[in-house]
Amino acid sequence: MKPVHVIGAGMTKFGVLEEGILELVQSASLQALDSSGSRGESFDHIFVATQNPDEFTGVGHLSTLTADRLGLVPAGATRVETGPSSGSSAFEAGYAMIASGMADLVLVVGVEKMSEVERGTASKILAKMMSNENETKYGATPTALAAMIARRYMHEYGLTRDELSLIPVKAHRNGAKNPLAHFQKEITVDKVSNGRVVADPLTLFDCCPTSDGAAALVLASEDKTKQIGLADEYVKVLGVGHATDFHAVQHRLSMTSMNATVVAAQRAFKMAKLTPKHVDVCELHDAFSILELIDMEDVGLVERGQAIAAVKDGVTAVDGDLPINTTGGLKARGHPTGGTGVAQIYDIYTQLMGIAPSALQVDTPQIGLTHNIGGFGNNMVVALFGRN
Repeated sequence: MKPVHVIGAGMTKFGVLEEGILELVQSASLQALDSSGSRGESFDHIFVATQNPDEFTGVGHLSTLTADRLGLVPAGATRVETGPSSGSSAFEAGYAMIASGMADLVLVVGVEKMSEVERGTASKILAKMMSNENETKYGATPTALAAMIARRYMHEYGLTRDELSLIPVKAHRNGAKNPLAHFQKEITVDKVSNGRVVADPLTLFDCCPTSDGAAALVLASEDKTKQIGLADEYVKVLGVGHATDFHAVQHRLSMTSMNATVVAAQRAFKMAKLTPKHVDVCELHDAFSILELIDMEDVGLVERGQAIAAVKDGVTAVDGDLPINTTGGLKARGHPTGGTGVAQIYDIYTQLMGIAPSALQVDTPQIGLTHNIGGFGNNMVVALFGRN
């Protein structure tokens, strides 16, 4: 396979925003084009990741609209959807197109505009990614499933309510220093633990928000990178792994591990010829606080049941040995579903390039990892990146 580089990235603020979905796409994309020096270049393809713009905004055919809006016609344009992992799946498609030799320059955009519908309506739209036959028709929601997983994890590993609260506390501490984050205010363990119960044992502060926002990446072949004139101003794609699991949670082998993450991570590390010990910084999919702990274990960053110990010891803090979700993660940075996977790569790109917000910049990271969940744990993408 041919080398693939991330040569530029852009991202809007996440939150409840006034801009429409196409304005968000345009803003993030133009930032990415400018940061890569690729304005005026002929793009081969555009991949637009979005989970459900048709129902959230009434706007469809978003890939073609993006090509038109950005003036990138006649580039090919494809919309990608794998639930909340759509962003990483779109990146994977762009990566594969360049690695195979089918393209030299690709734009990847992830976006969602979720605030135009009421929160209850948004929840119903999101619940469509779950199994209707086994889950939603019986009243299950993503939060309810996360709560069952949290309760089982507590039972198996002795995790306490206050220990779980350390995850949102860390997320908001980082988010408070991230100018693009949805939530930019610190919280306490007491506030999390005693917050309004959404689905026992999860409180309001264990759950990510529904957000608006977009992120974009410019991917290029080695030849195109040189042609544009970027000597060493890029990040290498080292490995990508993608795996699925049974649609319904009840059909899986474990409630405290997501096998699709395990397999996707193994595939990514194998491709990159690396191990979890090589990772310097990572963005893990923490739509609910319990997921960050499970993700750490499934990716292989810590032993089973030991994730909370790493958090308590400060290992996952910005200045720790393995910083996780330095931007605030989905919990504080926000979670516009189709945009999240691309935003995670944006965050790792800025870390490896040394241009993250100063209070969040990790000390000279060389290897970064992203992990993105689709469905409720049934469609996962893990990617590894290296500083040139």
